[in-house]
Amino acid sequence: MNFLFLFVHAVQDLLPLELAITFGLVLFALSWVRPRRMVSLPQTRLRTATLTWAGVAGSLLVVVVATAVSAIAVSTSDVSGYDGWWRRPAPLFAATLVVAAAAVALRRIPLPAPGERSIVPRRPWHAFASRTLLWISGITATLLALTAVWQIAIARTAPEDGPFFGNVPDYTNLPIYMSFNSGYGYLSGAGWPNHLATLVALALACTVFFAVLHTDANRPVFARSTASSVRSERELTARLFTFILLGGLITTLGAVWMHTGSSGQALVGLDEQWVSDNQSYPRILVAGGYDAIARPMNLLGYALQAGGVAFLLRLAVDTARAALATRRSRIATPEHEISTNGPQR
Repeated sequence: MNFLFLFVHAVQDLLPLELAITFGLVLFALSWVRPRRMVSLPQTRLRTATLTWAGVAGSLLVVVVATAVSAIAVSTSDVSGYDGWWRRPAPLFAATLVVAAAAVALRRIPLPAPGERSIVPRRPWHAFASRTLLWISGITATLLALTAVWQIAIARTAPEDGPFFGNVPDYTNLPIYMSFNSGYGYLSGAGWPNHLATLVALALACTVFFAVLHTDANRPVFARSTASSVRSERELTARLFTFILLGGLITTLGAVWMHTGSSGQALVGLDEQWVSDNQSYPRILVAGGYDAIARPMNLLGYALQAGGVAFLLRLAVDTARAALATRRSRIATPEHEISTNGPQR
C-alpha cells in the first residue's frame, strides 16, 4: 500500500491534474466503451485529404496547445494578476485557426465552369450543420461569454494599501480586483485584463465558423452531381468543423472555470484563538462573494478541460479510422460507380 501511495504521488507530481492531458487521457481511454466512430469522410479525394489533415493534425494541435498552456500555468506563478489572459483562450484560438486553414484549403478544389454548374438556391450557413451540435456549441459558447462578461462586470480597481487576500500579485491600478465580502478586502483574477481576450477569441471563432459553413454550403456544384452526394459531403464537412471548434470551446470553458472558481475560493480567518505560544487557528472563516459556486465551478473546470482534450484525441483517432475506411471503400468500389462532384485528382 505504501508503494502504491508513493507511486500515485509520483505520477501526480509528474502529471498534475491541472495539466490538460492528465485527466484527458483517462477520459479518452474511457471513451472506448463506445468504439463506434463519430465522424465519416466523403469520397472526393481532395476534400477527404483536407478533412483528414484537419481532423487528425488539427485536433492534435489543439491538444498540444491546451497541454502547453496548462503546463505553463502549473509551473509559473501569476505575478501580475492577469498572466493567464492569453493562455485560457489559446485552445479556442488554435481550433479556429485549424478550421480557417482547412476552409482555405477547400477553396483550392477546382470549381466547375459556369456552363457545368448546377443551379441551386442560396442556402443559409447552417443548411448542412447538425442542429444538435449547433445547440451544444451555442450553449457552450453562451456559458463562456456569460462567464467572461460576469467577471469583467464585477471587477474594480483597488487602493494600493487595501487589504488583499488569496493569491496576491504585484499591485496594479488596472481593474483586476473583485470585492471580498462587501468591501472587506480584494481578490485578484477578474476584469477585462483577464477575460477580454477570451471574448475576442470567441467572437473570432463564431465569425470564422459562420463564414466557413456559409461558403461551403453555397459552393458551386457540377450539374451531373447527385443531390444526395452533395448533401453528404457538405454535412460531413460541417460536422467535422463543428467538432473541432466544439473541442476548443469546451477546453477553453474548462480553463476559464478553473480560473474563476479558484479565484473565488479565498477564505479569511477572523478571531484567532491561540493554542500555544506560537500557534493559533481561526474560529471564524469569512468567504468571498461567490464562494458557494466557486468550488463546483473549479471542479467542473477540471472536468471540462479534460473532457475537451479527450474529445479532441478521440476525434483525431476517429478521423484517421474514417480515412482508412474511405480508402478501402474507394479501392473496393470500381471507379465508374463512385459518385463524383467534379474531376478527381
